[in-house]
Amino acid sequence: MGRDKALLPLGGKPLVERAIDAFRQFFARTLLVGDRGERFREFGVEIVPDIHPGSALGGLHTGLARAGTPYVFVSACDVPWPDPRVIARLCSLRGGYDVVVPRTADGLDPLFALYGTGCLPAMERMLREGNYRIFDFYPEVRTRYVEEEELADVVTPGRTFVNVNTPEEFETIRHMEERMTIRAVSFVAKSGTGKTTLLEKVIAELKGRGYRVGVIKHDAHRFDIDHPGKDSYRLTAAGADTMLISSPEKLAVVRKHAASPPIEELLETYFGDVDIVLTEGFKKSGLPKIEVHRRERSATLLCRGEEHDPTLLAVASDEALELDVPVLDLNDPGAVAGFVERTLLR
Repeated sequence: MGRDKALLPLGGKPLVERAIDAFRQFFARTLLVGDRGERFREFGVEIVPDIHPGSALGGLHTGLARAGTPYVFVSACDVPWPDPRVIARLCSLRGGYDVVVPRTADGLDPLFALYGTGCLPAMERMLREGNYRIFDFYPEVRTRYVEEEELADVVTPGRTFVNVNTPEEFETIRHMEERMTIRAVSFVAKSGTGKTTLLEKVIAELKGRGYRVGVIKHDAHRFDIDHPGKDSYRLTAAGADTMLISSPEKLAVVRKHAASPPIEELLETYFGDVDIVLTEGFKKSGLPKIEVHRRERSATLLCRGEEHDPTLLAVASDEALELDVPVLDLNDPGAVAGFVERTLLR
């Protein structure tokens, strides 16, 4: 690269800080393994020099040996989009294994994986022998290979397992990041909680404050917005893959597809002219979320409890809750809009 990859700026932060931020959502302690520790003092993490300098295996061994915990989760410093949801999923699969490693169409990703102390003897032997290929010791320990389909609901294709190897790749990643600057938040809830009612009031509040607002509604089932007898319906029924109808004041597009496009693609394609996009649903996406909770509907939450969604920003509730995120008054849409404004628009 000719430059320190860890300190390459992306979205206003060095790459290494993006990984540190993702780790801090889960782990009480973060170790940074490497030489020239003065480079990283500003990030407020513990810096550990390599026991065996010069290889990724040596860094992995150092982190595992020095952590003092049964397991460590490892990320390279050049991962631009370390997804907390993927970290959580991999960590949840550790029971009975020494290694939990994702396996994609591009192969294994040993530097975005979980390792236990049972790996240390094999690592030390390989370091003595001068064999630095991390996955060569996997057959000697209890290894859990996590296949693509097991991560399909949390992985963002073309983002999650990307890293930076060349200046050209970094430029591509930088341009992708710039295109993804559209601010969005997803309102999620169990059905019947009243998220649509709250959402329409929040939209009105934000419009009253002068913001341009976009909305995406997620429908897990089939829907129709056109009607038999209309010319537009006839054209679509005739086989048009994309049908657009335009008038002096608005337009609508009906487009057929084999699968729902990623939310990132929808935002990039259709919402470049708004200040904020509010979505209803998309609870499995990586978007920041506000959960709507109503006591009479359910005693439990979607994003806390059995599941711990690290993208949860707040809960709008009609009862007091003890949570690690702000609890907003469900019956005060102005307060909810104010939270969205402070968190995402300033």
